[in-house]
Amino acid sequence: MTLWAAYTRREFDAQEECEALGITCYAPRRVDVRRSGKKRRAEAVIGPAWPGYVFIEASSEEWHYFKASKHIKTMMGIGEKEAKMVRALIESVEAEFNKRMAQIDAGERLSEYRPGELLEIVLGPFAGQLARFKRIAEGAMFPEVVAETELMGQVVTIKLDPLAARKAVA
Repeated sequence: MTLWAAYTRREFDAQEECEALGITCYAPRRVDVRRSGKKRRAEAVIGPAWPGYVFIEASSEEWHYFKASKHIKTMMGIGEKEAKMVRALIESVEAEFNKRMAQIDAGERLSEYRPGELLEIVLGPFAGQLARFKRIAEGAMFPEVVAETELMGQVVTIKLDPLAARKAVA
């Protein structure tokens, strides 16, 4: 069996079609956490880990069936040495996806920021300053962003409305 990389803009449709043909197909997924609009709570959004690509384990006979799929634009074979690295990477991405989905299923609050990440404060008395994200705390009415910033030479912990902070752009 050879590992093939296929370019498509419909990764999950291509994967379903491939599985219907009985061919092993990988379309690794990832979970992004995003806030949309004025929502204070971030929501999990599932998307492709590598937008536009699926990976197929197929023999030369199976390859022809899949190449004729309406969702596939181009295909290329992957050498055996590179295929081992791609398979290992696919496994690690799928393990991370399963871990995040287990957190969601367990009801854990996911944050759109990672601890230590720089945030730009856009509203309130600290507007224009940078802060380091620590965690999300559940407030009385909505979650609050807990971050650290430097004021008068000291590191101070502050709580912010999630709408008052965004990722700092480098």
